[in-house]
Amino acid sequence: MSAYNAGATGKGVKIGIIDTGLNASLSEFSGKLDAGSVDISGTRGMGDDDGHGTMVSAIAAAAKNDVDMHGVAFDSTIVAVRADTPRSCTTTDGCSFDQAAIAKGIDAARTAGAKVINLSLAGEAPTTDTLAAVQRAVDAGIVIVMAAGYDIGTSPDIFARTVAQNFAGKVIIAGSVGVDDGKGGINLDSISDFSNKAGTSASSFLTARGLDVLAPDATGEDYLWFGADVAAPSISGAVALLAQAFPNLTGQQIVQLLFSSADDLGVAGVDAVYGNGRLNLAKAFAPKGTTMLAKTTMVVDSSTISQLPAAAGDAASTGSLGAVILDGFSRAYVMNLAATMRQAAQDYPLSCALDGNLQNTSLDAGPISIAMTVAARPGAGLGFSVDRLGIGPEDARKARLVAGSAVAHLNSKTLAAFGISESATSLRQRLSGAESSAFLIAKDGTSTTGSWGNTKGSMALRRQAGRFGLFAAGETGEVRNTIKANALGSPYRWASVGIDRDFGRTWLFAGLSRLQETDTVLGGRMNQVLGGGGASSIFLDVDFRRRFGSGVSAGLSARRGSTSFAGGKFQTAAYAMDVSKLGILNVNDRIGLRFSQPLRVDSGGFNLLLPISFDYDALTATDSWQHFSMRPSGREVDGELSYSSSVIGDAGWLSANLYVRKDPGHVASARPDVGSAIRFSLKF
Repeated sequence: MSAYNAGATGKGVKIGIIDTGLNASLSEFSGKLDAGSVDISGTRGMGDDDGHGTMVSAIAAAAKNDVDMHGVAFDSTIVAVRADTPRSCTTTDGCSFDQAAIAKGIDAARTAGAKVINLSLAGEAPTTDTLAAVQRAVDAGIVIVMAAGYDIGTSPDIFARTVAQNFAGKVIIAGSVGVDDGKGGINLDSISDFSNKAGTSASSFLTARGLDVLAPDATGEDYLWFGADVAAPSISGAVALLAQAFPNLTGQQIVQLLFSSADDLGVAGVDAVYGNGRLNLAKAFAPKGTTMLAKTTMVVDSSTISQLPAAAGDAASTGSLGAVILDGFSRAYVMNLAATMRQAAQDYPLSCALDGNLQNTSLDAGPISIAMTVAARPGAGLGFSVDRLGIGPEDARKARLVAGSAVAHLNSKTLAAFGISESATSLRQRLSGAESSAFLIAKDGTSTTGSWGNTKGSMALRRQAGRFGLFAAGETGEVRNTIKANALGSPYRWASVGIDRDFGRTWLFAGLSRLQETDTVLGGRMNQVLGGGGASSIFLDVDFRRRFGSGVSAGLSARRGSTSFAGGKFQTAAYAMDVSKLGILNVNDRIGLRFSQPLRVDSGGFNLLLPISFDYDALTATDSWQHFSMRPSGREVDGELSYSSSVIGDAGWLSANLYVRKDPGHVASARPDVGSAIRFSLKF
């Protein structure tokens, strides 16, 4: 049961049982009888002529000694008030209870410190003195639980009904559910044949199992008991568990919780048969209402989802980030905030790279070169829109096919480039003359930020200064994030500077870039509790190319990044190495092989000051710094083999790619992603 899993046992809570006494010598009650226990109707002591009080006390609070049964609140203390009229339980008419004794018994249990008082009694209407005693009890925050009666009435007996009319929302009338299902079991969805129904007291009525409930009699022998009076102590035990687990709750709040968390039976809502429904202690212990981070007004629940950046992979499933939250009743719970994170949507790079209805064109006009690809809009006639389709800037030739760009020679030493739906990194590579083989999947180490979206515009400027090339670039766009229903609308800005040098056969580049995100964290989206949106990232890029002769060339590229956001800081890295050769089968073909690691969190993560404990006496939480690593369980490594060649003279182009992705998405348990593609294009 979830209440027990939460540590609720009833320890420290006193349950008042006004009944026929109990056999205190039974092991079920060893050390559990409170000093305030009393025979209110005489000087007999704590005996039990009938066995009824022993049964009721056992169901509510019998010790958990791994023998036969235990009570609902098995660590609670019993305030036993023997209130049966002397010698009445030994007659054939059964036990009787004087109203004066009941009133005195309620006062005795209250004075002894009971949190809940169980009245598994039925009988005459309460007197003014009895109602006054109930008033004193509820004013003290005590919950009164009364049996509905077992004369099969359409409403509870007059005692319970009258008390409920006077103290609505502060007392509970217990009815019984449970009927023989004809298959050797019990159907707990139906009111018991012997139980009174809710009737006019529906708003104060709650049912619990009252058929075939195991408990001892006064001799210690176990029996299967039945009756509404058997259902009542189960509810009293539930009250004790809630009172121990959440000491801030008032008696009225406990009643409200039990009613609002009950399983709805019969006609929807509160009805004349089942009242509020059937006791569901698990739901009563679950958070109810709006849940907020303790000491704040920040709402946190299963709907406040965060999405980690792709570079963090499955980090949310590899650790925990505990914090105290308060529900609508100011009850404290420990919540694993990692449960509010989900990993980025799995990337399917092949389908993304090949999708689209594209038309290509290019133009050279003196010092200006223009390349553009347009995608036809379905049903739009001759209208076109630029479509980047997620192609990385490391594939410069392909990028020109799905974006628009213009390169201008400003003078003999200065080049400028402008792009639409093409990244600044792609423009930089074009101006440097460092374009590599056309790989579809394995990305250049300096070209990925782990996020995906829409590059709006970009520009790059390169100036030759002696043997060095000086470079500056900028880019704007919007990050796409599944948290916002596939909608764009999370702006980012990218700026970079760098230097390159060509040593003849060797080319080197080093650059520094800054990515500024308005709402996202490297493409991920954090809720307010985890620091919210917005991040600043710095990347250091290094690119090395070497031509070895005979058409053979190789390259190494790497990116190291550091991202800061309100919730913490983390470091990332990406790497790639490739080799290619021109002229395998003819002078125009090329074969290439690349291994790469997409951007991945290497270290760091969340660093948050969070509430970790709650003091119910002071009603305040204690904060502590909590750390959560965003490093994923796996490391994606992509291997790709590419081949391309002109065909039909120079009128056509054929390319083929074969790739495998190990630990795709940086998830160690993910199955390898293997794929291939063959593309053919023809000039007209």
